[in-house]
Amino acid sequence: MKKQWIGKLLALRRDRGGNALLEFALGSGVLISAFTGTFQFGYTFLQYNNLENAVTRGARYASMIPYDSANATPSAAFQTAVANMVLYGSPTAPPAAVPVLPSLASSNVRLTVTFAGGVPSAMTVAIDGYALDSVFAIVTCTNKPQVTFAYQGIWQPI
Repeated sequence: MKKQWIGKLLALRRDRGGNALLEFALGSGVLISAFTGTFQFGYTFLQYNNLENAVTRGARYASMIPYDSANATPSAAFQTAVANMVLYGSPTAPPAAVPVLPSLASSNVRLTVTFAGGVPSAMTVAIDGYALDSVFAIVTCTNKPQVTFAYQGIWQPI
């Protein structure tokens, strides 16, 4: 009886049926985690890249249009035009305006004007307080991305 039991145990040990299923079950957990992490990183990077392109577009626009304020505080019209350029790619909001990223608002766009020698010398556009939704986590952008261009426009203070 003991010999028969040991024989069955040895036969079971030599049996390879179901090994592929077990290996797939163990390996798929690792693969799914790796693919999910790669997807999340790629999606977040795509969103951040879109945001950076929008900020660059806004800063370039701000550096080339006439600046109409006598100090470092931009006028409401100037601020709105730059924010619209960041949000929509146009200085005026289109009728069915959809921002470059979901829930991005003009309150997230920060424009800083730098004066040197009593004239505007640089325009800095940054995103502040925007929650970048990267599927599995939320990353809040604080002062990033930020782009600065030297002011090349015409200064026309009111």
